[in-house]
Amino acid sequence: MIGIGRTATRQLGDLMRGDKEYQAEVVLGVSTDTGDLTGRVIAHSDSPLPNREAILAAMESFRGEIEQIPPMYSAVKVGGKRLYKLARKGETIERQPRSAIIRELECTGVHSNGFSMRVVCGHGTYIRTLAEDIGNALGVGAHLSRLIRTRVGDFCLENASDLDRLVEEMSVGMTAH
Repeated sequence: MIGIGRTATRQLGDLMRGDKEYQAEVVLGVSTDTGDLTGRVIAHSDSPLPNREAILAAMESFRGEIEQIPPMYSAVKVGGKRLYKLARKGETIERQPRSAIIRELECTGVHSNGFSMRVVCGHGTYIRTLAEDIGNALGVGAHLSRLIRTRVGDFCLENASDLDRLVEEMSVGMTAH
């Protein structure tokens, strides 16, 4: 989402508080310090990867209201400092669990190294943490390899405009006057 102008920019915060929908790819058996593929690998599992039935069973316990510990690589402030700034310095601090709402959680595919999922959640939910928690529940660890936000509130990706196209349309509109 992009807000153009002071009023629209101020409204973005309220719009971002709506439910969100994501498509995510999860790699099982490998954990990273960031919870995604950009991080440093911190653990490999030697256990066989779980099958579809085990993945579905593990996902079941993550629907509804859950507790999440914010990742170190997040914008959450603890003691007035952003966690990601501390993490970049190599620091890890204790974080308190926060409540999150998972309204829908669906396995959309199982692959040789993990699975795909669709998540509809409330504001403040960390999908990286959800993937890690599911991997830990399966006993093999996990990280995200791909994440796409497909909806915020009533705004869907399928109805979005490409930024280059928007700039071009604005330029054409300005020269037409």
